[in-house]
Amino acid sequence: MSEYRAIYKCRLCGEEFYNAGTSCEGVASKATMYTVLESSGITPQFESLNAPIQFDLHNCKDGSYGMADFHGMKKVGDNDG
Repeated sequence: MSEYRAIYKCRLCGEEFYNAGTSCEGVASKATMYTVLESSGITPQFESLNAPIQFDLHNCKDGSYGMADFHGMKKVGDNDG
């Protein structure tokens, strides 16, 4: 079964990680769209409760704390359930 994961990339160390996911393609698509619209200033922040946040905190492996940017909802897994 496929899953869509909210992918973030740390500005400090460059590590990519995910913090949320969904198995529904429609939710992933709409959530990404709302995050894009929010970051563009077109819609108010938090208009969609399912939208990933634009930025996240990252605990880097060396003990530092970095700021991570939302990159999108990445599809992982197979389609044949």
